[in-house]
Amino acid sequence: MLNLFRRVLLSWPAFVVIVSLVMVWRRPDQFHRPYLWVEEGIVTLPAYLAHGWLSLFEPVAGYIVLPAKLIFLSAASISFTHLPRIEYWLTLVFEVSTLVLIAFSPSRLKFPVVAALAVALLPTDSEVYAVSEYAFWWGALWSFVAIFWQEGERPRTFWRGVLVAVGGFSSPMAIPAAAILGIRAAALRKRADVVVVGVAVAAAAVQWSVMHATGAMATPSVVGFDAFGVVTRFFGNFALAAPAASDQFGLVVGVLIIAGLCVFAVKNGKWRDPYFVMLLACLCASILASISRVPVGAIHPFLAGPRYFFFAYIFLAWLLLYSFPESGVIWRSLVVVVFFGALVQFALHGQRHHDTIGWRTELKKCSGSGDEVYPLLIHFDGNIPNAWHVPLTGRQCDELKRRGVFR
Repeated sequence: MLNLFRRVLLSWPAFVVIVSLVMVWRRPDQFHRPYLWVEEGIVTLPAYLAHGWLSLFEPVAGYIVLPAKLIFLSAASISFTHLPRIEYWLTLVFEVSTLVLIAFSPSRLKFPVVAALAVALLPTDSEVYAVSEYAFWWGALWSFVAIFWQEGERPRTFWRGVLVAVGGFSSPMAIPAAAILGIRAAALRKRADVVVVGVAVAAAAVQWSVMHATGAMATPSVVGFDAFGVVTRFFGNFALAAPAASDQFGLVVGVLIIAGLCVFAVKNGKWRDPYFVMLLACLCASILASISRVPVGAIHPFLAGPRYFFFAYIFLAWLLLYSFPESGVIWRSLVVVVFFGALVQFALHGQRHHDTIGWRTELKKCSGSGDEVYPLLIHFDGNIPNAWHVPLTGRQCDELKRRGVFR
């Protein structure tokens, strides 16, 4: 009976139900009262008005964000009147599908179902969850499914090529992902991996070219390296980052995690394990990507810029899980404590709410403005006083509504 229960619980239908409920819990207001957020409103929407589906590959924030664009364009083509609601469900399907890929693809990750659950239960504010504009963060994870693909008699070269193509056209993480896939190809020396690297490099080259052309490659001059801040934010705060928690405690926890991983790697000769090396490379690349954008002291997993911890915390969780089976009692105990702290943080601070803005009400006001410009509200941080605006005339709003199959 116990084995039957375990098999049912670990089956993909049960997994889909569980992670779907987690997604709804993380952003309940987005479930009940979905709305447009940030660049989707002020960049993607005007681009769609001007160029329709031809705006698919137009950059947002300086790079290609294919999943977010596909969700917006599909939803707008179905019904602009019901745009946020359709986007929400398309986003939920995409994000849950990403978790299914992580959990049930042939993988070299340890405990892949738990690794996927760790993504759903990440100890950060829920900024990038269930919001279509941030779907590109999830799309980037497809490349990393390919990185840790279980090599075997059936390499699934085409399917892995699709994974790295989607991941590559999702975010700038395409560049480090291509490099890490190169590490895999060099270590395993298999023809299928060389083909996959070729696809990844091509996608990364396109992203780099777009970023270079738009100026997104420029690094702010004020950004510096703060070692203590990196240890605190990207390691210690994974287990202890409550708003009232002291950074000193976070630093101590971070030092313990890093020291434990170093001891594990040396004791078990993990520098000879390509998958451990690739996980470590993923973690380092994600941290460098974040601190090259903003100073580490200006971000926090719950209070400021939680999206900058999304990749780093995922790879840290996967690295801890990877170390678990080969560790002694002391390290296993510390890993359990770290994950328990992360889970408590998720439960206490992982839910996000926002002020209600009626999308159809906004569209009605816009349509009623005729030739006058109406400042259509776009959510920024969830608070109406801080909302952004996209200027649209009544005629433009009517045109957008007419483009949908259902009005």
